[in-house]
Amino acid sequence: MWVRATVSAHAMLVERVAGTVERLLMVRLAYKDHRWSKWSFPGGYVDQGESVSDALVREVVEEIGIRLLHWQRMDVIPMLDQEHPNVSFLYICDRWQGDIQCQSRELLEVAWFDRESFARMVQQGELAYPVIADQVAAMGWPIPEAKEGD
Repeated sequence: MWVRATVSAHAMLVERVAGTVERLLMVRLAYKDHRWSKWSFPGGYVDQGESVSDALVREVVEEIGIRLLHWQRMDVIPMLDQEHPNVSFLYICDRWQGDIQCQSRELLEVAWFDRESFARMVQQGELAYPVIADQVAAMGWPIPEAKEGD
């Protein structure tokens, strides 16, 4: 059976010190659904005829005003059993040009998180998508379980 799905691209922006990730950039979503005021990575949908890389660069510019200089694919997440099937590409990036600022009506704010503040966010159930905790753990940040009921 064929499934028609959208494709999206997101950037995990990190600041490193001596090769170790010290901070992670997240955006708070303004979507009027279950993701309202939850945190995610900047990015969005790939337009028809657009490459995933081009969409990544375009979406990051539109949302937070910076131009990515170097990125590496970190994960591909097929979410085909959803009401709106999607395949999401996640890239990690530690070099960009410009000043980060919230530039989209789709976002409430942009903020940096260290390991401890990110862990608190997970525990409080503040992520837009549960898979984000696993993706951050894959870069070396141990992540606690979310509280029961979240």
